[in-house]
Amino acid sequence: MTVPPERVAGEQIARLRSLGCAAFGRHERGLDVLDLVFDSIVDAPGAGDIRRLRFSGRGITLDVDVDFHGAGHNALTIELRVSPSGPVMVESRGGDAEGPAGARLVSFLLRWPGTAQRPVRTAWIML
Repeated sequence: MTVPPERVAGEQIARLRSLGCAAFGRHERGLDVLDLVFDSIVDAPGAGDIRRLRFSGRGITLDVDVDFHGAGHNALTIELRVSPSGPVMVESRGGDAEGPAGARLVSFLLRWPGTAQRPVRTAWIML
């Protein structure tokens, strides 16, 4: 019996994601990971100078607009659509860009101070 290539690829992605989350959980316990569900480079190529990302999971959505022609070299405009609503703290983590036009690996950490909502982190993305 032959397994369709799409199913094999899907199972490999699920396995790799599971391994990545397990490794990630060892460093920051108690954090859920929001998945990248939209990236305009992949899902809407040629859509303009602003790169749009959407991370989602656990009833939370984080929209990120990256304008590479904004103030300075790389201005990030972050739009949040968060559930549950309320004050949220966002922290970006990642390495320094390599040179003035270099890419950087980034993840966003969201916390809801004074609530029982668990903090979440986005999947890491190259900007």
